[in-house]
Amino acid sequence: MTTGPTPPAVKVVMIDDSSIIRLGLRAALEDRVEIQIIGEAANGHDGLALVEKLQPDVVLLDLRLPDQSGLDVCREIGRRRPGSRVLILTSSTDERNVHDAVAAGAQGYLLKESDSTSLAHAIRQVASGHSVLDPSLTDHVVRLMKNRPEARPVEKLMLLSGQERKVLALLSEGLTNKEIGERLNLTEKTVKNYLATVFDKLGVARRAQAATLYTEAQHQ
Repeated sequence: MTTGPTPPAVKVVMIDDSSIIRLGLRAALEDRVEIQIIGEAANGHDGLALVEKLQPDVVLLDLRLPDQSGLDVCREIGRRRPGSRVLILTSSTDERNVHDAVAAGAQGYLLKESDSTSLAHAIRQVASGHSVLDPSLTDHVVRLMKNRPEARPVEKLMLLSGQERKVLALLSEGLTNKEIGERLNLTEKTVKNYLATVFDKLGVARRAQAATLYTEAQHQ
């Protein structure tokens, strides 16, 4: 049996003013061969210079930095180095910060209390083009999004779990519940339950609305 080539490691830069946090992140990820920390910075100015120089796949970014807002740094990364995806790593549980972070261009929002497995998974997901939201914030953000009809489709998709996003992606291709179930090895009833949750989180009532929202999100 032959195996394909090992995919390159996800290159990561950390921007956090706490040396203890940066040391802890290195310790948490040092055994992950699929992730490589290539640089770190203690403030926004140095962090932006490092991102431009090293061109990482993912930037782990704190919201609170000594010289400027993490949100401003996130916007600058998007302007200077759009190929680098930003994963906010913070201790703030304020759901409005999630909205502001996504509006600034972040692809993920994770709490520092997350374990190493969750962190590694989030980094891989963000590097692969998916959006990530800390599970503990989902309910709060769902309520916030429902009260903010102007929320962008990509922000709404952050509310979905990985499996819910897979179901929605197949729905957007025009597949029936039965066909989606066959693709994902799920029963038709399970697919129906997933879609009910997806519709509720996205604030839509029909399959066409959900499919349209998903398609719009792919172009944002």
